[in-house]
Amino acid sequence: MKRMCLLGIGLSIFGILGWALTVTVGLKGEPNSLDPHKVLGRQSEAFLANIFDGLTSRDEAGNLLPGLAISWENLDAYTWRFHLRQGVKFHNGEDFTAYSVKFTIERALNPAAKATIWSQLGPIKEVVIIDEYTVDIITSVPDILMPKRFGDLFGAMLPPKYTQEAGDEFGLKPVGTGPFKLVEWIKNERIVLEANKEYWKGAPAVDRIIVRPISEDATRIAALLSGEVQLIDGVPPVMRDVIKKMPGLDVLSVLTSRVFYIALDPNTPPLNDIRVRQALNYAIDRKAIIDRLYLGEAVPAATIVARQAWGFDPKVEPYPYDPDKAKELLAAAGYPNGFEIEFDYFTGSIADHYSPALAVIGYLTNIGIKVKANLYDFGVFTQKRSANQAAPMYIYSLGDVFLEPYWLVEWLMAGDMSRRYNNPQARALVDQIKATFDPQARLPLYSELQRIMKEDAQHIFLFQVGALWGINKNEITYIPRPDDVIWLYSIKPATGK
Repeated sequence: MKRMCLLGIGLSIFGILGWALTVTVGLKGEPNSLDPHKVLGRQSEAFLANIFDGLTSRDEAGNLLPGLAISWENLDAYTWRFHLRQGVKFHNGEDFTAYSVKFTIERALNPAAKATIWSQLGPIKEVVIIDEYTVDIITSVPDILMPKRFGDLFGAMLPPKYTQEAGDEFGLKPVGTGPFKLVEWIKNERIVLEANKEYWKGAPAVDRIIVRPISEDATRIAALLSGEVQLIDGVPPVMRDVIKKMPGLDVLSVLTSRVFYIALDPNTPPLNDIRVRQALNYAIDRKAIIDRLYLGEAVPAATIVARQAWGFDPKVEPYPYDPDKAKELLAAAGYPNGFEIEFDYFTGSIADHYSPALAVIGYLTNIGIKVKANLYDFGVFTQKRSANQAAPMYIYSLGDVFLEPYWLVEWLMAGDMSRRYNNPQARALVDQIKATFDPQARLPLYSELQRIMKEDAQHIFLFQVGALWGINKNEITYIPRPDDVIWLYSIKPATGK
């Protein structure tokens, strides 16, 4: 962290403007764009909250909070009314109003715009301006997710006039209402952010942040050790204790909502037999993988529902490790000597899917499964998966960005590319949850849904993983978030700095 004493006319203005504080952050990757409607991948989405605000926000614990909307209510099953924060300005001086909301949503939903987030905005039918600071969002079907849809990841509000003037350049020269303004972006080298001193939550505690994309773990860690950067993401668990032992350094951990799982195609024999799917679940020692690969920085998962999500039921427990039970079920299904099956896995993604895939393959081999493993680059695998050409088994992971898990279950049912989860009971529960606006009334429905998913062995759900950040604790403090948002606003000088 650099300190620059600001001088003017021979007089130090420390105490008036204070010290100019610059923090350098090393991240595994950089956004593909800073246009909220053109971003690709979680790394890009996670960065937007530093420049933009949504109608809602979350704290470091994942609790939903007011953002550019101070309150909201559903007038009926199809209408959400948002009351907007007054006096907020975009970085270029444009006022934030109901028209900003209408413009942003209509831009995202315009087919010609080919927005990458349109599917996350739900079944929005119309946006109606009630007055300058009140807006109604009308849906074609009931949607309990609406306030959560407009949070930090997908709800970025745009300045209408500037956005239209900037055109395709908006992604390189973005303007929002968020805590930082973009000063400079040299791709593959650095992103420079400057504090928005007029930020409605209060000015950031640091004046400038330099973000350096450093894809290699070893290089990123070396930059932290040398003092080139004060904060890094993506610390491999194996390096956790090494960094913690270094003077002045520490590792911060947060349990994310990301659940790793092995996707199973229930239309491909023998995976269409519930006994086989259950056998595969009993075959995996989740605890051993967590201890060996993640050094305890993960927890076993029973379903896709993360522990932070609304409706998570701890009474629905993960499958225990029981290889004898697995072999017994395989024999009962007619496969006493196992069977052959293809399995896709990959390298090159932000999260490591390669190592857990190898561990799973080993456990499957132990119960007689003959795995034909196909290793791909992540980009190639994504193309295969999108074209419904993935193997009957593959590793993947999903994070619940809304912490309201029905949408993930529904996605697995209707949109998990090459596989469909067809359980009439689960489908009926999801439909009921989607139409239940009372959060408390959704709890028993979620419990039953998780019980069915676990017993049906929909997939091989593995574990919910943590994220590790390396930090120079003598210079700064930082609070990582469970929803993957890179929230640089939380950076503050260390006590005494």
